Amino acid sequence: MIICRKTESFAIVLAILTVLVLSFVRSFVPVPLIQTSYRHRYCTSSLSRLSASSATSDYLQSLSLVRVQQQSHPVLISDVNGNNASEAPPQQQQPLCCEPMKWDGKQISENAYRVDLPTKLLKELRAYANRMGITDMYRRLLVVDGKPLHPGTENKMDFEGYNWMVQRPKSHWASNMHWTSPADETAHDDYLRVLSAGGFDQVLEKVGTYFDLDGLSAYHLSFIGVSHCEKGFIHADVNDSGRTAFNMIIPLILQDEENEEGCCHPGELEILSDDETITQYYKYEYNVASMVGDNALHATASCDYQTQSSSLSSSSTKDGGGGTMMRMAATVYIGDITPENVNHLLLSLTQAYPPVGNAQHLLDRAGSHWSRTNASKKLPVPI
Repeated sequence: MIICRKTESFAIVLAILTVLVLSFVRSFVPVPLIQTSYRHRYCTSSLSRLSASSATSDYLQSLSLVRVQQQSHPVLISDVNGNNASEAPPQQQQPLCCEPMKWDGKQISENAYRVDLPTKLLKELRAYANRMGITDMYRRLLVVDGKPLHPGTENKMDFEGYNWMVQRPKSHWASNMHWTSPADETAHDDYLRVLSAGGFDQVLEKVGTYFDLDGLSAYHLSFIGVSHCEKGFIHADVNDSGRTAFNMIIPLILQDEENEEGCCHPGELEILSDDETITQYYKYEYNVASMVGDNALHATASCDYQTQSSSLSSSSTKDGGGGTMMRMAATVYIGDITPENVNHLLLSLTQAYPPVGNAQHLLDRAGSHWSRTNASKKLPVPI
């Protein structure tokens, strides 16, 4: 009788222990998928506690299934408040975009566009202008010495062993803007290699595909600088090319400018509508080029950074100006050069290179930097 009672007591104790063990094991069974963050929290601690139990194999099997499911979905992590949040992927630049300039949703100029740029292009062009001495030259001409060239004159200059030409347009431009361009093919190719290092091949591909062109060449390059403009001179950089050639303006140094009422200036580029009845202002942005094509009438908007320099701090120069009260940009003429449009392209050339009036020179370089059918056509790579 005593033995039977002991056996019965032992059975009761064993049953109680069994219930406790099962409850203990059940507490570690993976929770539904919606609670991924909690499931992930159990991965190491529960494995160590269950390694010696009979539930280990079942748990590992269920856990392996959960891990397979986790690999096929973004892993969720908890924020400081315990809320689930998707793990952010590594930041990458969005695909480049080419789109018409618009104001209040309306396009007033058929061939005025804005084009996204690779972010490294700004860094490469700034560094190049600094290294060559072009930025310092503009500071001397437009700000420090305040002795620009006489209107309608030009000077040949040597920048780091390369031949360049500096020009100031005639007085009807009513500004102290200067153009600085390669004076021969050697200097031109050196500039092209900087564009290559900055990812400009991507820009050529975007523009070429957007306008359904056969090929593109970057055929005319410059840097432009200005610190004072009384009234912009309305003009077009390209005419009658059949929508195959464009001038891209790439801002390198910008200013925060206020008008007489103390408000920010509406924009640095004046755009005239195709019917010449509406004027709008486009505000330059870093890492975005303004692009003007056939008969797109535009002008440099009035500005006076010289006066501002005495009343504004150096912080008014946005990102990279070094306190210099001037505006500087790179310009790149690109085109799908053909026998049908080459003479129209020649009319827009004002500097030493490409050779003025030499149509064959441009035709020989047609499609040399991007081609719809030949992926090997690229800008020259840096040496």
